Amino acid sequence: MKKIIFVILMCCAAYYSSFAQKLEIVARVMPPTPDMSGIAITPDGRIFISFPRHADNHKEYALAELKEDGQIVPFQNREMTYPSDHPYEEWLVSPHGMTTDENGNIWVIDDGKRAGIDGIPEGAAKVVGFSPDGKVIASVVIKSPVLRQDMHLNDLRIDLRHGKSGMAYITNSSFGTTPSLVVADIATGESREVLVGHYSTAIQKGYVAFLEGEARAYHPNNVTLPSGGANGIVLVKGRLYWTPITGRGLYSMATDSLSDFTLSEVTLEKAVRYEGDRPACDGLAEDADGNIYFSAYEQMALVKRSADGIFKTLIHSPLLGWPDGMFYTQNGYLYVTLGQWNRLPGFNNGKDLRKPPFLVSRIKIQK
Repeated sequence: MKKIIFVILMCCAAYYSSFAQKLEIVARVMPPTPDMSGIAITPDGRIFISFPRHADNHKEYALAELKEDGQIVPFQNREMTYPSDHPYEEWLVSPHGMTTDENGNIWVIDDGKRAGIDGIPEGAAKVVGFSPDGKVIASVVIKSPVLRQDMHLNDLRIDLRHGKSGMAYITNSSFGTTPSLVVADIATGESREVLVGHYSTAIQKGYVAFLEGEARAYHPNNVTLPSGGANGIVLVKGRLYWTPITGRGLYSMATDSLSDFTLSEVTLEKAVRYEGDRPACDGLAEDADGNIYFSAYEQMALVKRSADGIFKTLIHSPLLGWPDGMFYTQNGYLYVTLGQWNRLPGFNNGKDLRKPPFLVSRIKIQK
């Protein structure tokens, strides 16, 4: 158990933008606590954060709960979240995206990849579900041949309306150039990769984005910005929506189709719907009204798309240089992790430009 600099909400700092919205700082995380990515919050307000190892093979906890007393606590225990010699399926190698289901359980996608180590070992890539008290309620290993060594299992949503115990929908942004979606049946453990290299999951050719005001073009042999295919994901009223991180399109498919393992790839490709363009983004979040929230890194902003397709900028702040994981809570707060992933050495000629602390922040969504 390690202490972090933790700012309790009652005395948090507030950052204002031209949009008259407050960005509240929930926590300031300093090394040796690693850079964070995913976030999930239970209905009673408990905050859980993931600390993946695919970019930094750190030796700290990979999944933890942020406590109001200023502690960061490994979840569910040290054996699960610290590096281990146990079989890979028994501990979290590199948990990335997180979500909750409608019963308040916490779900994590483990991409299974560690920086500096070739390959993804069998058992390392998996979907793990926890009850809020820390009990493992499900663990679905993504096995070969579905698991490919260039996969980057990035984020997920859980659909309890299909399958005996639900279905997991996972974005594979890919560490190479073969992105896709992965669908896993939680009860049977069966998984399926779909839309491999499809335009809806693929890296957009000729992509150029602005990182903290600087233009960066995507080149596969000289990557200077966080990049890949299908990344952000939300589940809204029976449709799954996703966004390539290196691209500007928003795509969707009915879960009735995506969850049906009897449908052919050709049938699924025809079921994809282009929903229009949206801000360049990393993480997404959704609410019960059908609104989708985007971590719009070019604008250093958080952006809302209403159910009828109307976009609105919620906040602009210099702190939003690379908004990553997002989560919308039942009481109307949008949380976001600010891990400065765009400043990693791999995107900046070997120079680590990150300036801790790493932040967990939130804004109150006005109805």
